Amino acid sequence: MDKFSKIILTIAFIVFITIVGLLIVDTYKDLTYNITTAEVNINYKEEIKPSYKYLKSITVYIIGSTPSEILEDDTTIIGKSWIGTGSIIKIDEKYTYILTNAHVAGDKNEGTVLFVDNGLQKVEAEILAFHKNTNVIDLAVIKVRGKLKDKRAVNGFASAYLQDKVYLVGNYQGIKYVYSEGCMAGYDSIYNIFQLPICYGNSGSAVIDKEGNLVGVVFAGYRVGWFGIDTTKAICVSSLSIQLFLESLGLN
Repeated sequence: MDKFSKIILTIAFIVFITIVGLLIVDTYKDLTYNITTAEVNINYKEEIKPSYKYLKSITVYIIGSTPSEILEDDTTIIGKSWIGTGSIIKIDEKYTYILTNAHVAGDKNEGTVLFVDNGLQKVEAEILAFHKNTNVIDLAVIKVRGKLKDKRAVNGFASAYLQDKVYLVGNYQGIKYVYSEGCMAGYDSIYNIFQLPICYGNSGSAVIDKEGNLVGVVFAGYRVGWFGIDTTKAICVSSLSIQLFLESLGLN
């Protein structure tokens, strides 16, 4: 073999080795990518949260009104009407018990009429009790006779901590069963603040954690200045205050 042929053969061998090396490197990269992807998929956890069906099943729509009144001087005081939300906390052989705000339950001394509407039936409700200090802890329990179709009681009660994910279904401006989700944003000794979209009609809505436990009850929007309300934040009665109230009624 002459010198020129040896050079050509050497070049060909180098090219062959280079191509084989590149193929090996690409194969290794693909293999590494596939392994990494598989590990990511294995470690990925789907977010755990209560189903919309569950949230809807524990929630009711509350309608309240007071009658018009004619005074001795023939002045007519037009009755008030309002809407709100409630959550079912207990069902026994006779009654379904519903937790809501005191300002949604109204004032029993004014001839208040309350109805609970679950979208399938509308039944008159009776006020069981107001919290003894409604100016601070805005809670009441109402009850209706029998069971409501497609409804159930909440799983239980728990506390929420900063950044915990929370969920809510309520009556947003009178639109039934509007879904919201957010997180625990802050708290003090009595109230919790949740980053949750709410509006008129959401008063009394239950705030629920990922296990389906009730962690708060909405009673107000977060006021900004004299007139503005931040509808992205909900001020809620804490779970501890709720549980103490229910214990006092024997509903824990």
